[in-house]
Amino acid sequence: MKAREFLAQNVSEDAVELRNLIKEPLTADELRVLASRVGGAEHLVAPKRRAEAEGLNGEKLLKWLAEDGARVRRPIVVAGKTITLGFTDEARSELEKAL
Repeated sequence: MKAREFLAQNVSEDAVELRNLIKEPLTADELRVLASRVGGAEHLVAPKRRAEAEGLNGEKLLKWLAEDGARVRRPIVVAGKTITLGFTDEARSELEKAL
């Protein structure tokens, strides 16, 4: 089950804000806020792009992520105080608890 299908089953459509991060990447400021909430910018890097991000940290990593939305781990789901990155079984479980 994909994230969109999961959310459609668990929350009303009015309560969900969708953003295509490829077409409309997050800004460095938006990424900075997310990074502070998830334990660091390194957690925002898409698994397949981690090798490319090696050696980058702090503001350099945030700038690199902001340049291309495909570098950011997706989906990012914010449900109250809970933020999940990606759609692993663990993320799905956290979402079920938050919703």
